[in-house]
Amino acid sequence: FVVSDYGAIEMLKTFHHTAADEREAAIQALEAGIDIELPRVKCYGEPLLNAIKEGMISEATIDEAVARVLRVKFLLGLFDNPYVKIEAASKAFDTPEDRALALKAARESIILLKNDGILPLKKDVRSIAVIGPNADTTRGLLGDYSHTLHLGYEQDTVKVVSILEAIKRKVSPKTSIYFAKGCSIHGQSKEGFKEALEVASKSDVIIAVMGERSGIFRLPAITGEGRDRASISLPKVQEDLLRALHELNKPLILILVNGRPLSIRWIAEKASAIIEAWFPGEEGGNAIADVLFGDYNPGGKLPISIPQDTGQIPGYYSRKASSFRDYVFMKAKPLYPFGHGLSYTKFEYSSLSIEPEKIGPADKVNISFNIKNVGDFKGDEVVQLYVHDPVASVSRPVKELKGFVRLTLEPGEEKNVTFILFADQLAFYDQYMKLVVEPGVYEVMIGSSSEDIRLTGKFKVVGKLRILSRIQKFFSETVVH
Repeated sequence: FVVSDYGAIEMLKTFHHTAADEREAAIQALEAGIDIELPRVKCYGEPLLNAIKEGMISEATIDEAVARVLRVKFLLGLFDNPYVKIEAASKAFDTPEDRALALKAARESIILLKNDGILPLKKDVRSIAVIGPNADTTRGLLGDYSHTLHLGYEQDTVKVVSILEAIKRKVSPKTSIYFAKGCSIHGQSKEGFKEALEVASKSDVIIAVMGERSGIFRLPAITGEGRDRASISLPKVQEDLLRALHELNKPLILILVNGRPLSIRWIAEKASAIIEAWFPGEEGGNAIADVLFGDYNPGGKLPISIPQDTGQIPGYYSRKASSFRDYVFMKAKPLYPFGHGLSYTKFEYSSLSIEPEKIGPADKVNISFNIKNVGDFKGDEVVQLYVHDPVASVSRPVKELKGFVRLTLEPGEEKNVTFILFADQLAFYDQYMKLVVEPGVYEVMIGSSSEDIRLTGKFKVVGKLRILSRIQKFFSETVVH
């Protein structure tokens, strides 16, 4: 069965203006196949009943919607066992397995954007200043539509460890940890700057935890549903605090807790290291501390490009060649490109092999190469396959991601990766709006990001133009040895 988004049926009257009242909205929704109105009965209650009485909609239409709902309830066994056993539900909630999965997800999602060698920190560092509005918050680690945020709670429904608390647990007993909030997520007050600068001045390292707060439709949240912004810069009060901290000439590590890419061009030049944590969830504090002190080597990659400034948006890695023009006072390249993410170790790519060199328009090609961990840390690398069609009947993107795989390698370990690229993945709509695979030469790029290309090669599609009714394969298959 089909349910509406919250309040969406009444929006036919209030937003879209296709219905004069709730009665007409109910009729339109039911006839379009919406079986249940959420979150409350505003249109499907008395307004719908009146519509039935007045003959504006048939009872048969109502019966069809009801039958779809009852069928699913029957298949779920709700007629025989309609109630949840509270004790059993409690035992299944927030289990050790859940916590382990949350930690794994948080660790693997963290992206190291910059590192001048300051990370990982030693656990016996003499003193650390932890500063910022997202440092000592637990709610702030949770993203939009988590239960706590969705219902506007300030108290966590599950145990969440803040970044500050996780850092305190990680360091040696001899390490001094100083904390100051410094400022709020947004606003103009700088009353907390003095305390923040005082604790930072007496510390060896500054960890600034900045970013956004998620929520739904209202402040203090500045990201989430209904929380669009005209600018993607850090709120000015946070940026001003970062500038003041930088003037202390101490190692400055920036941790971003946020829901959208933020333009941080100035601080990206000045910070010693930058960690993109997004909203890492209930185990996010522990995961970030693991990364800071080297208990986990970050391997996440950007699923978007981070622009240098708002005016660069939109900025796609898969852009058309004609769209990449420099601005008057700024290059067109993003601050951090799609697929970017650093590690505490280094990876070496070699021995690219493309077989066969010629394929038919319905065939496949094997793209193989070796990757070796040549550093001192165990680490993950997300290897990425890009393809470019340099000469086509219509303008094609400069590169398109066709495959990727995340690998874990011990120091000195080497693996062989094969991407099986299918001709279907080369298909596009031509000037006649036909889905085609065109013969010609295709360029292959293997990289650590969309801009950090390590290996390049070519293969050729031969034969006649192939017209497809639909694409059978959207992504490469991967074999790792």
